Amino acid sequence: MSRDADANMTVLQHIAELRYRLIVAGAVFLAVSIACFIAAEPLRRFLTRPAGGLRLVFFSPPEALMAQFKLALLAGVVLASPVILYQLVAFIYPALTALEKKICLRSLFGVVALFGAGIVFSYRVLFPAVLRFLLHHGGDGATPKLAISEYISLFFSFHLFFGAVFQLPLVAWALGRLDLLRAQQLRRFRKYALLIILILAAVLTPPDPLTQILLALPLVLLYELCILMVQLGGRGCTKEEACRPS
Repeated sequence: MSRDADANMTVLQHIAELRYRLIVAGAVFLAVSIACFIAAEPLRRFLTRPAGGLRLVFFSPPEALMAQFKLALLAGVVLASPVILYQLVAFIYPALTALEKKICLRSLFGVVALFGAGIVFSYRVLFPAVLRFLLHHGGDGATPKLAISEYISLFFSFHLFFGAVFQLPLVAWALGRLDLLRAQQLRRFRKYALLIILILAAVLTPPDPLTQILLALPLVLLYELCILMVQLGGRGCTKEEACRPS
């Protein structure tokens, strides 16, 4: 749909299109959530793999069932997110300017790729290290037992957070493309960013230099990538007259 055609749409037509997009996204989310509820046992094994041999427990009869519902809903959101994102972009796309459309299309692949990279990094490296660190503070006289509902919440919040953090280079590129952020600003802040990263690595990981490096190094590289992406976005901005926002 063109921008002119979108401008000629009535309010009721916009609402009808929005309803259609919401129905499609909701139907996909519901179907995926039902499939995840049926396959809850393999999903639980996948989620608890970073915890090693630790067994999850529940303390009331309905807790296990409610945890299974929570797992199905959260997994449904994550797995259906590409379709939900597509429906959102398809709805707002006709109203964007030519520059905004280019930025939107070029960003879609990056959103999925960087989000996946953040999830993999968290699952393979960071989450197991942080979990070992937290469980270690129980001492030798205490046996760790994790409630299944709390573990599911911790797992998803942790991984979704780092999936979002890995979007920063893409956000930096878009801001540079719109001339809202300069690479020089990030370079001036580099030493403070490095200090913050080192503090986070020391706090979130065990007192093990190797584990701290495994956390700090990707974050430092992520920051340097943000500088590069801002610079690339700024170069592309100078080639187009409509780049600067009015």
